[in-house]
Amino acid sequence: MLSRLALPPGSRLLVLGGSGGVGLFLLQLAARGELITFALGRPAMHELMRALGASHCVDYTAGHVAEQAIELADGPVDAIAALIGGPHLAGAFGALRPGGQIAAIATPDFGLDPLIDANVTFHGILIGDDGQRTRRLAARLADGSLRPVISHELPLAEAAQAHRILETGHPGGKIVLTVPG
Repeated sequence: MLSRLALPPGSRLLVLGGSGGVGLFLLQLAARGELITFALGRPAMHELMRALGASHCVDYTAGHVAEQAIELADGPVDAIAALIGGPHLAGAFGALRPGGQIAAIATPDFGLDPLIDANVTFHGILIGDDGQRTRRLAARLADGSLRPVISHELPLAEAAQAHRILETGHPGGKIVLTVPG
């Protein structure tokens, strides 16, 4: 997502889903790229998001996301990284500057007209890994420059419970299933 956006250091990035398992990795990588990030998440996750690189936190439970982001950024952001689907991108779209960029992993709940009218570049992201990306991330995990956040560790026999936790939309990190023996 960050490579597709190719934002220069100092760019302002609104991260929808910043408190999720993937979002917490993205915040760390964005901080390494010297991006100014506005991470969307519930208040219970704000301290962790800041510790992992978020410049500012946006509370989606406290009102209009776009207005909060614009206020925190002192103006519109340069790009939006949408790690969550549904209506969330539509609600945050007003925070994006004309000519900005959006990278999303899911189809937005609005048509193309707003994108065209604002001259926005939209990147649909579907990862087709060739192994190199996984090796680079594994090396960063091994050397400690990228930190995983594990919210739950469950035995493999409780995989159904892991899915129930994921379905809440608020796992707070990665869920690890342990294999006996």
